[in-house]
Amino acid sequence: MAIVIITPDRDASPLRDQLNRHLPAGAAVWIYPEVPNPEDVTMAVVWKHPPGSLKAFPHLKLVQSFGAGVEHLLLDPELPEGVPLARIVDDALTLSMRNYVGMAVLAIHKRLDVYLENQRRKVWEQPQPVEWPVRVGILGMGELGAASAQFLAGMGFEVWGYSRQRKTLPGVTSLSPQEASLAEFAGRINVLVCLLPLTPQTEGILNDSLFRSMPKGSYLINAARGGHLVEADLLRVLDEGWFEGAFLDVFREEPLPASHPFWEHPKIFLTPHSASVTNPDSASKLVAENYRRVMAGLPPLHRVEAEKGY
Repeated sequence: MAIVIITPDRDASPLRDQLNRHLPAGAAVWIYPEVPNPEDVTMAVVWKHPPGSLKAFPHLKLVQSFGAGVEHLLLDPELPEGVPLARIVDDALTLSMRNYVGMAVLAIHKRLDVYLENQRRKVWEQPQPVEWPVRVGILGMGELGAASAQFLAGMGFEVWGYSRQRKTLPGVTSLSPQEASLAEFAGRINVLVCLLPLTPQTEGILNDSLFRSMPKGSYLINAARGGHLVEADLLRVLDEGWFEGAFLDVFREEPLPASHPFWEHPKIFLTPHSASVTNPDSASKLVAENYRRVMAGLPPLHRVEAEKGY
């Protein structure tokens, strides 16, 4: 029996090497498209696989996303019917995202943009205020959102969470759509963190209407998916002064084209989809465990509900 790795935008050899350490004897690991015996493949580990490529493996028992997101899977119109899907839920991923969100909030709180500009201009001057009064709202309170919320609350920030189901977390005020509208939630915060899964319901949720529900001078942190953001709407509220700034890690087109206005916008800090990158070493343990489970007839860990999109 074998596992195939299909990750066309990244080097799959580190994951293959780690899997060979953790898998039971006799389990082969192949990197697509070099697959000697497609009929032997029982598990596919994928990230942005070519649509339709999974049809080549008639005996698949599991399709494992090599990341926390699964929208790249669900966009495949030829996804094998009836084959379970799973995603990566990993402490290393969670820690990385928590730290990215914390970095961005602290940069806003401590006015890092002002200090960097003053240093560039050689100006010895304290910003006013020295620390921005931050009220953080996290949109999406799954594994990553909950960890980020608790981390920020532990640093003393006022933290709000908004999700389909109300969460109970120490130091965090959580709301659901049954308790408050999205606009009402947005009106209580001045830093919006998006950590939602990308689904048809959340596509374009970061838009002009939501932004203008927040107080003037607010900030956006998007570390979820580029499809959540209406880019023209963000540029508009930044240029009009309604928003003070944005931290963006994800984009509708990646890599971000050199001609894109985000690159040179003075109020945007961007990173190349690196807020939380799957670590092959730690992720390989989960992949190997899911291989053992499906081969034993057990359900995989962190199974995806396709109808929900996560």
